[in-house]
Amino acid sequence: PARSGPGSADPRLPWLRLANLGWLGDTIKAGLVKEFGTAARALAARREELSRVKGWTAARLDRFLAQAPHATPLCPPELLDAKGVRLVTFQDPDYPPLLRQIPDSPVVLFALGTLPPPDRPAIAIVGSRQGTQLGFDIARDFARELAAAGFVIVSGLALGIDTFAHLGALDADGLTVGVLGNGPDVVYPAGNRRIRERLLVRGCVLSEYPPGTIARPWHFPVRNRVIAGLCHGTLVVEASARSGSLITARLAADQNREVFAIPGSIRSRAAEGTIALLQEGAQVVARPQDLIDYYAHLLPPPAAAAHAPDDPADDDGFDAEETALLDAMADDPVPLDRLLVDGRWSRDRLFSLLLSLEMRDALVKLPGNHFQSKLKTPPGRLRP
Repeated sequence: PARSGPGSADPRLPWLRLANLGWLGDTIKAGLVKEFGTAARALAARREELSRVKGWTAARLDRFLAQAPHATPLCPPELLDAKGVRLVTFQDPDYPPLLRQIPDSPVVLFALGTLPPPDRPAIAIVGSRQGTQLGFDIARDFARELAAAGFVIVSGLALGIDTFAHLGALDADGLTVGVLGNGPDVVYPAGNRRIRERLLVRGCVLSEYPPGTIARPWHFPVRNRVIAGLCHGTLVVEASARSGSLITARLAADQNREVFAIPGSIRSRAAEGTIALLQEGAQVVARPQDLIDYYAHLLPPPAAAAHAPDDPADDDGFDAEETALLDAMADDPVPLDRLLVDGRWSRDRLFSLLLSLEMRDALVKLPGNHFQSKLKTPPGRLRP
């Protein structure tokens, strides 16, 4: 919204006043602005008009009518100006369109950086803070490929999987959004200061919390609905049984958004959450192309074309590394130790490739940690 001129009321004030009625609940606040169009009209509405909005109790409606005329703002507009923070209201053309669709949309967002174009598809990549190096590599690889294809990568700028999701998008010079559980000007966690600085060059941070708000544990489940709400789908890379990323995934499902999960070993605690999601109906993915194919209709044509196979040699869908690995185990079972000393793949990269190929039914794991290609003709060899 435009800032106020001399002698005029700042148009941000009604939005900040409505946002500060925390006891009202996000669903009713969102319902008010969806019904009346602006915060000013909602705050000035009469009882009979307000009754058109669902969710009221008599006591809550009475309290709103008593407090709305003189509600204090969540923060002074001058603070936003001093911090360089933009107030993005529900009415703003730049308000994320997918977020508008959820029942408990935030009526305001505080933004630093540049919001992505509203027509760009977005994917949330989330997972445990205490993930494995393999999980971190997978998150980064997926984010890099998806950002290069045209997706906006959304995550929570936390340690662990979130960090590597943002890094992957930055690797591809892609767009990425960090959704915070603190004020947009507050650097948290401190270890992600440098990543945050890079992110602000190619994207933005968003928060429901005004400048100066420090992170509190109860902020994060609330912000998770925003991560899910911004996106067409949510990908969970690694998650323990109690990971907060499972909250994000289940909120995405509640919002009628797709949930995807990368499977892991049944012996790994880092895979307990993703396995549970798959049992609940999440879609399994083994490579970035799975998501690119699923959302091809949303991607910019140049990106979709760049990722579409245009050479008969690519019809198998295996990249150069996968082809080399399948070729190495084409004739006889190969022990893991031999693959590790081969030198063409790092340990973590090798495990990532083996998992991906096994999920795509291209290889089989045999007793004694041996692997063999299941393809009759390895993709790197000429067919007769």
